[in-house]
Amino acid sequence: MQPAEMKATLETDGFLILRQFLTPEQLEALRDACHPVQEQYGVRQVLQHCPDIVKALPTSHIANILNNVGLSGATTVRSIFFNKNASHNWLVPWHQDKTICVDTAAGIAGYEKWTKKNGVVHAEPPASILENMLTWRFALDDTPPQNGALKLIPGSHRQGKLTSDELNIMTAAQPAYCCELKAGDVLLMRPLIVHASEKSQECSQRRVLHLEMSNAELSAPLQWAERLSPAH
Repeated sequence: MQPAEMKATLETDGFLILRQFLTPEQLEALRDACHPVQEQYGVRQVLQHCPDIVKALPTSHIANILNNVGLSGATTVRSIFFNKNASHNWLVPWHQDKTICVDTAAGIAGYEKWTKKNGVVHAEPPASILENMLTWRFALDDTPPQNGALKLIPGSHRQGKLTSDELNIMTAAQPAYCCELKAGDVLLMRPLIVHASEKSQECSQRRVLHLEMSNAELSAPLQWAERLSPAH
């Protein structure tokens, strides 16, 4: 897919699947790097807990894609490891990803719903911040519909932040797309795209490395709590 087409697809649909983004060698390296946490079902700040994951990522390839879609210089600002399996199997209802991780709580216009998770401050920023972020979901295992594949509503990111009622109306009226992935594929998506996932029927591993990236600066004095250096 050409750069202009990639950018247009993300703008229109809000998501893009890059097939075989990881080579078999890169996939194994990433799996190995995630090994210390692979038995856990959810790990926040996983790049901070497992710095070898950063070393295993194809950073130059990632940077090229970011350049192609208009996010030159973007870095990871949140990282989570997920693993649906026989011991930990859950469904995720329809929602948008509306929060970011910041270094402190502050009374700043446009930032609201302040919470703290694992000692890290979270807030819901203005829609303009979320609209220019890009989430990368690296599939470490095959993820067919039976294994809890993500489903989403194409184009829903263009509606901005939705209320619960608006979300219910949209998901009842519009067909969902199931993001079936093979190990080594990557799903790119805008945080505001409406998405959900079912429980895994296979109850096999469904490991996903979830990275949120941005090149935006937050309103002073806020800083991204998990921002990596520009090299990553």
